[in-house]
Amino acid sequence: MPKQILMCPPDYFDIEYEINVWMHQDDQPSDLTAHQQWQKLHDIYIQQLGWEVKQITPVKGLPDMVFATDCCTIIGDKVMLSNFRYAERQPETEQFEKWFLENGYTQLKKASSFFEGGGDTLVFGDKIIAGQGFRSTPEAHKELEDYFGREVISLKIIDPHFYHMDTSLAVLDDQTVAYYPGAIDEASREKLKKSVPKLIEATPEEARGFSLNAVSDGHNIICSDASVSLLNKYRDTGFEVIGTPILEFRKSGGGVKCLTLELDL
Repeated sequence: MPKQILMCPPDYFDIEYEINVWMHQDDQPSDLTAHQQWQKLHDIYIQQLGWEVKQITPVKGLPDMVFATDCCTIIGDKVMLSNFRYAERQPETEQFEKWFLENGYTQLKKASSFFEGGGDTLVFGDKIIAGQGFRSTPEAHKELEDYFGREVISLKIIDPHFYHMDTSLAVLDDQTVAYYPGAIDEASREKLKKSVPKLIEATPEEARGFSLNAVSDGHNIICSDASVSLLNKYRDTGFEVIGTPILEFRKSGGGVKCLTLELDL
C-alpha cells in the first residue's frame, strides 16, 4: 500500500515570532517561493512516489502549523499529541486533535510534559529515537515508553541550530540512521553507536543544508537538495534520493520532514 502522510498548506506561513535561532522577523519568507517549494514536495509524494497526501486546513495566526510532523507521535492507531513548550505553538495541538478525531482516530493522548511530537521522535524498527533538551523533556520520553510500549533511545540535543531531533537525525531504514554528531552530547553518540548497525555521519555544513531533515520509506529518501555531498552519501549507501528545494522553510527552522507527518508508521 502507498504511504499516507498529512501536510498543512503554507497559507499563513511567515515569521511572527522568534523561538529558535533560525527565526528572524526581519528575514521573512517569500510567500510565492514557500508555496512553490511546498507544492513541489507535495507533488513529489503523489506524482513520483504514488503516496496518499491528506491535508489539514491551516489557521491564521498559527504560522508553524505548516510543520505538521511536530503535532504528535503516531504509531499504528495510537497518537500522542504534543505539549508545545512555547505558548505561540500551543494552539496547534487543538487543531490537529480535531483533525484526528474527524478522521476516525480514537486513541489520543496529550503529553503531560513538554513534548514536540515527530520533531523530536523517529521510529527506528521496534524502537523510538527521541531527542530532549530544547523542546521535549526526559519525562516525555518515559511517557512515550509507557504509552507505546516501545524502548526509547533518549538522546540529548546540545546545538540550538538543531533544536529538534529531526533536524540533525534521519532514520533511513531499520538498520540505517544518518546524523550530525555535533548536535548531540557524547553519551548520546555512544548510545547511537550501540543501537544502530549502520550510521552515516554528516558534517556541520551538510547538516546546515537540512538534508538530514528527511523522509524515507526504506528505499527512497526525500530531502533538501542543498547538501549535494550528503545526498551522495545516501546514494553510496544504496538509497534512491529525491532532492528538492526547501530552504525557504529553514527561515523558520524546518524542512522536508518537518512538513510531513507520516500516518502509517
